[in-house]
Amino acid sequence: MRIAVFDLGTNVFNLLIADISKGACGIVDVIKMGSQIGKGGFKSGYLTQEAIDRSLETFSQMYSKISQYGTDIKIKAFATSAVRDAKNGEDFAFRLRSLFPDVDLEIISGDREAELICKGIRESILLYGSEKVLMLDIGGGSNEFIIADSKEIFWKKSYPLGVIRMREIVEPHDPMTVEDIEKYTSYIDTQLESLYSEVSKHNISLMIGSSGSFDTLKDLIFPNIDNSVAATELPLQLFDKLNVELIKSTRDQRLKMAGMVEMRADYMVLGSIFVSHVIEKLKIKQLYQSSYSLKEGYMSEFAQSLK
Repeated sequence: MRIAVFDLGTNVFNLLIADISKGACGIVDVIKMGSQIGKGGFKSGYLTQEAIDRSLETFSQMYSKISQYGTDIKIKAFATSAVRDAKNGEDFAFRLRSLFPDVDLEIISGDREAELICKGIRESILLYGSEKVLMLDIGGGSNEFIIADSKEIFWKKSYPLGVIRMREIVEPHDPMTVEDIEKYTSYIDTQLESLYSEVSKHNISLMIGSSGSFDTLKDLIFPNIDNSVAATELPLQLFDKLNVELIKSTRDQRLKMAGMVEMRADYMVLGSIFVSHVIEKLKIKQLYQSSYSLKEGYMSEFAQSLK
């Protein structure tokens, strides 16, 4: 059977088309469009009317593409941080369900989001036995961390540290100043105390970042790479060099970088600093990028349910 999975992220809406057969799954297509549903709403706690209208129009455009892949398609959608945290998140969900009654929309918790991210990453990269790794997904509203091996999740947590949320809180200059960076990293440390404590209990040297910002980091480091590969090592020396370049850059300069996409130009500096800070604090030795995340995690989970 064929399924369509929407990941309604705070900054970007993602759509995965996949075929499921006898417990196996195959990706047919992936579509991404900027939505910024959370933009302007984190301080007030409400999704703005402009963001809701823009996001419903974006969803409609993506939904219209599903018919190209057949008529008998199961459609699942997950709303994440911006919608679950907003006081009017259910209002957005009600409007979407009313307009698209065949879409099974679920507003998921941070824990559930982290679980699906882990399952997605496992589909993209071979983890060896009991070797524990740290997984990270950088979103617009929240960032998810997972400590796992090839079979078990040992710990997971969602933090309200997504790059759109942080941009509204930190209000950085362009380019960011030393004071901006100190304010940002200090805020990160106050929020991530539980992560630092938990990682100290495990022997972890490898971090895997999923989709989104990590896809862009990969494209910036390797602008000519084969994007059909599901996971790529990002050598720390090359990442550090890129991080310095991003910190010094203006938005106009970032838009001219090979591999930069416009919908991430405003947020990549915050994302890169976040990754760099976590690597330094946790003494990470290897960094990988996975193109798979929540939507591929659900694909895998659904395939397993049919076995």
